[in-house]
Amino acid sequence: MKTALITGASGEIGAAIAREFAAAGYAVAVHGAKNFEKAEKLAEDLRAAGCTAFPVCGDLSDPAQAERVWAESHGALGHIDVLVNGAGISLVDFFDAMTPEDWNRIVAVNLSSAVYLSQCASREMIRRKAGAIVNISSIWGVSGAAMEVAYSAVKAGMIGMTRALALELAPSGITVNAVAPGYIDTKMNAHLSEDDKAALCEDIPLGRAGKPEEVASAVRFMAESPYITGETLVVSGGWR
Repeated sequence: MKTALITGASGEIGAAIAREFAAAGYAVAVHGAKNFEKAEKLAEDLRAAGCTAFPVCGDLSDPAQAERVWAESHGALGHIDVLVNGAGISLVDFFDAMTPEDWNRIVAVNLSSAVYLSQCASREMIRRKAGAIVNISSIWGVSGAAMEVAYSAVKAGMIGMTRALALELAPSGITVNAVAPGYIDTKMNAHLSEDDKAALCEDIPLGRAGKPEEVASAVRFMAESPYITGETLVVSGGWR
């Protein structure tokens, strides 16, 4: 059976990714941290639907906990074919108001966590000469956004890591790609007013927000594409 570890599965996009892989026959480890009960409920729902799913908890910004999450997931699944680095937080504020604590936290949760888990994945996947890593970046990692400078920076960092790690792991038959969602209808965008949401949709060529399930299908496509590596797939309805 194919397997996948999805981090940030307590969030709406992460949960949709877990459901996408589970529906395709994967055994999945679904990670959560602060909202771990949502990951537990997701795993319970997937098992009730006849899928194989295990919840796993940990603060991935801590390298020791990231290694434990990998070890527990590996122990539950037997091996891990796909790692999806989806854990993340947002920060909306003026750049000059950002504190060092804000900066350190968003780097640790959004970027360092992906680094730590990708190191764990690399070690096993190199031995197996197979595997796929998919990093969840953002349209802001491609184009940047005012009021979200720190978030844009770490998501751009994920894209840079994706490209470089893909080159390093390609000789071992491992693919590394990124998916960069645009405006997706999730609670992470709850800070936007209805007028702001309407204005955004006017700028999107397809005229609407994306759905978590549409991001999820793109993630599985990248994970299962053996001749695509080092690429970033923007899922934005044509918005740039």
